[in-house]
Amino acid sequence: MDSWTFDPNGYFYDMYGNENFTLITGASMGIGKAFAFECASRGMNLLLIALQEPRLEETKEDICSKYPVEVVTYGADLTEPSAVTALFQYCLQQKIKVNILINNVGMGAGGRFENISPDFYLQMLNLNNQVMTMMTYYFLPMLKESSSAYILNMSSMEATLPLPYKSVYTGTKNFIYAFSLALREELARSNVKVSVVCPGPVLTNPDGLKRINSHGKRAKLIMLMPEEVAKIGIKNLLQGKGVIVPGKVSWTIVKLMKFCPTSLKMKMLERVFRVYRDH
Repeated sequence: MDSWTFDPNGYFYDMYGNENFTLITGASMGIGKAFAFECASRGMNLLLIALQEPRLEETKEDICSKYPVEVVTYGADLTEPSAVTALFQYCLQQKIKVNILINNVGMGAGGRFENISPDFYLQMLNLNNQVMTMMTYYFLPMLKESSSAYILNMSSMEATLPLPYKSVYTGTKNFIYAFSLALREELARSNVKVSVVCPGPVLTNPDGLKRINSHGKRAKLIMLMPEEVAKIGIKNLLQGKGVIVPGKVSWTIVKLMKFCPTSLKMKMLERVFRVYRDH
């Protein structure tokens, strides 16, 4: 019997010393770190995955100093061959039962398509799409063993707005969006709920701040902090919502763009994102 109890506000309580964990990729910085703190505040044990760097352990120490949850860290580059299967085997060996999977890790870049190296594109496709797909594939049977389980995939507003000068990144996020919605329907009669979160600009690092500043005031109107995205994302995930667009302005833009003719929409987007043209 699953020993987690769940209340309508999205808080988990471990009554009997439960081994259930929330697995978060890219958990040592940015939105992934914010997800870790948000989940810990809700009483969830954590399995944090990121590159083997000091900030991974620092994140663990920060969380443990604030919340009475168990935190396990696992340092790995998930783009390496067999890295995902090795992680899954580690969970089996350590008897770590994952009932929430947050596929957060990803990377991106802006600029003319031909100005970015093919190696970078291959790395982006691997990290954003292949890793997410394989993480879901290997952990889905484990998730199905829980009385209730969740998958949250990190996409972007840009999944529904194909952006010139960010063509490959936009394509990877569209894959995540489509994959999540399709899998959600496949699993609709199961215990596993699938959600996809599609934020607009999020201030996660100095490079992100430069990109936001390049768009001027309009970007700042929809900019969110990682903590806001995490709070909205987890709340809506646990409520079973399929598509999560944090922020009222971002949500309104996504809705309005659905009614805009594609040719007009693309011309508008090209003008807005022309700032990346010379990158």
